[in-house]
Amino acid sequence: MAMEIRWDDKIIEISEDASSNWEWTRKSEGVFQVRIDGKNYEVEAVEGPDASGNMIVRVEGVQREVQVLDERALLLDKMGMSTTDTEADLHLCAPMPGKVLSVLVEPGQSVKAGDSLLVLEAMKMENVIKAAFSATIEDVPAKSGMAVEKGELLVAFEA
Repeated sequence: MAMEIRWDDKIIEISEDASSNWEWTRKSEGVFQVRIDGKNYEVEAVEGPDASGNMIVRVEGVQREVQVLDERALLLDKMGMSTTDTEADLHLCAPMPGKVLSVLVEPGQSVKAGDSLLVLEAMKMENVIKAAFSATIEDVPAKSGMAVEKGELLVAFEA
């Protein structure tokens, strides 16, 4: 399986052919000894990965943010549909046509990942729409009682 690890302006490609150059040995939970081309590195996962493959790692004591892209994310990236499109992440759109039963947030409010944002009725079922990440609400075009189409903007988050 092909993968890429990206940080700053560097890209490391990992393919099945190149896997012999990388030897991963687990030292403890989230800590690995990685041997690359004969040189050893201690790599510790500090935070993540999130849905876009972003994570914070510590390599030999130096902390940095990296992005790990699997085969699917690489294919989307090549097609110009990057999983890290932050503009798209800032807009929560209706996943299906339905009726907004209640809006639980307002502009300026801070939310955490997993917080309920609104309740959408679709196909006679109530669906609680939750925040995928922590953010501040910028705008809430959805109003209680409003009918919405699939893809219609419900909540906008601040950048």
